[in-house]
Amino acid sequence: FKQLLNSPEVEALVLSEAQKIADAASEGLEGEGFRAHSTLAGTRYIAFAGTTDEESIIAEAEDKALSRAVMSNG
Repeated sequence: FKQLLNSPEVEALVLSEAQKIADAASEGLEGEGFRAHSTLAGTRYIAFAGTTDEESIIAEAEDKALSRAVMSNG
């Protein structure tokens, strides 16, 4: 089971789901927007989406763009 959690296929799956959230949060932004990243954390891969530029920081601070994308994807 541990091998499965650490497999490249699981990393790709986790990253693709985080990228869907980042893409949804980036709609309407002109800059880089939000970007997904993945990393091995202990026994499994995790992924997260974060800001990449001032425009995405403001979009989250003022409009909760990333927070809403997380909630609508969950």
